[in-house]
Amino acid sequence: MAALTRSTRAGARPPVVGEGIAIASLWRELWDAHESWGGYPGTRDPAVYAQLARRLDDEARARAGRVILGGHLHLVASLGYEPCGQVEGWLEQTGAGVGELRTCEVRSLIVAATARRLGAGRLLLDALQEAVRSHFRGAPCVMAAEVLEPNPAHDFYARVGFAPVAWSAHVGAAEVAAMPPQMRGFTARPAIPDDALALAHLEAILATRRRAAGDLRFAPAPRIDVVLLGTVAARVAEEASSPSADHATVVVTDRAGVVRGAASVHVQTLEPPFLPVRRGLVGRFAFDPAGSVPALVGPLLALGARIAVERGAARVEFLDLTGPGTDLHDAVLGAGARPWSRVVTRPA
Repeated sequence: MAALTRSTRAGARPPVVGEGIAIASLWRELWDAHESWGGYPGTRDPAVYAQLARRLDDEARARAGRVILGGHLHLVASLGYEPCGQVEGWLEQTGAGVGELRTCEVRSLIVAATARRLGAGRLLLDALQEAVRSHFRGAPCVMAAEVLEPNPAHDFYARVGFAPVAWSAHVGAAEVAAMPPQMRGFTARPAIPDDALALAHLEAILATRRRAAGDLRFAPAPRIDVVLLGTVAARVAEEASSPSADHATVVVTDRAGVVRGAASVHVQTLEPPFLPVRRGLVGRFAFDPAGSVPALVGPLLALGARIAVERGAARVEFLDLTGPGTDLHDAVLGAGARPWSRVVTRPA
C-alpha cells in the first residue's frame, strides 16, 4: 500500500465545524506578531482563545460551507485537512446607482510560520476576491487592507497587486500634552452648527484629495445643498450636546475666525483577543487650499488628540494621511507622531 503523505499544495475554503481551536491558534500567532511590531497588546488568557474557538465553530456551523455569512467573509488555507492560514473580509456597500461604493475590508490575514512560501497568502486573497466578485455580481469593488509599518508583508502585498492610498501615524497619551495648541495665529476649537457650510466645503476638498490619491473607498465630492448642510449641522449639534461622547468634530480658524481646516475624532475600545485598550482616531483632515497645511495641521492634531485622551485613549492614531514627502504627512511627523500603518488597495 502506498504511504499517505500530506499535500504541500495549499487550498482555500470556508472553515468547518471542529477547526475552531486550530483557527484560534492562528489568531494567537497573528496577535503575538502584531504586538511584536509595536501594535496593541493581545490577551494571553487561554480562556479567551477557548471562547474564540467555540465562537468560530458556531459561525462555521451557521455558515454551512458558505464563504459569506451576512457581510462577513471567512476563508482558511489548508495543507491536506489542516488549517495553515486564514483571512477575513467585511463587505460595505453605500450609495445607490452610479455613485454606489463597494468595499471589502481585508482583515486578519495570517499564514502559519511553518507553511509560508507555499502561496497560501496569495491563494487566500484570490479566493476572497472571487467570493466578493460573485457576491456583487461582477460590479466594481475595491479590496482594502491596513498594514502596520513594521509588518514585513509590505512586499507581499505589492506583489499581489495592492498599492498604498493612505497612511497613518500615532502618539502615546503621555506625548499629547507637548503638542502646541496654537501655531502662527491659527487656533483649533470644537465645531459648532454654524460651521456647517465650511465643513461641507472641506468635505468636498477631502473627497477630491482621496480620489486623486487613488483611494476609491469613499464617495466622490458631495453636492452641497440644504439637505447636506442640515445633516452636517445636526451631527455637530449632537456632538456638542454630548461632550463625553466618543465622536467629535474639530476645526481650525485663522485670526479672523474663518474656518480653514477640520478633522474628526473617534474613540473606541478594542475587543478581544486585544486587551480592552481605548484608542483615539483623529482623521478626515481637510484644509482650505489657500492655507498653509503645516500651520493648520498642528492645532488640529493637538486638540483632537487631547479630546481623545480626555475620553480615555491610551494611544492616538492620525488617519487618512497623504504619503511621505507631502505637507500633511510631514507636518504630522514633525509634530512628534511616528509612522504607524498604511492602507493598501486593489480592484476586486
